[in-house]
Amino acid sequence: MRTLLALSAVMSLCWLLTLTTGCSTNEPGSTYTINTYNANLDAAPDSVTTAAQKACEDLKMNNIVGNGTKVDGHVTAQTADGRTVTINIEQAGDNVSKMSVQVGDTGDQAISQQIVDRTKSHLSWF
Repeated sequence: MRTLLALSAVMSLCWLLTLTTGCSTNEPGSTYTINTYNANLDAAPDSVTTAAQKACEDLKMNNIVGNGTKVDGHVTAQTADGRTVTINIEQAGDNVSKMSVQVGDTGDQAISQQIVDRTKSHLSWF
């Protein structure tokens, strides 16, 4: 019985550690953790918000709504299959913003990375 209890505790701990650690991505400084893709971008939050809206337009998403200030921003959109895309931007330093992208309830790393890549592309135009 003690062995079963100890094994159960170890398995629970492993499961908890799996949830709290992030997966690596191809982009340095980017992480994919708990269904959310996070990246730091070299621009102010209002510029990142505008670029993220344009990235969603490039990807032909629907119902794109965005609001941004010098300290934070928020963009929502919908994929063709109806999943909600939520993008949060917050100031992470002088002219640096942290961008978090979640696609649907379970996340989609590929689409999230496309959004970040397109956002970076649009930032190079500003």
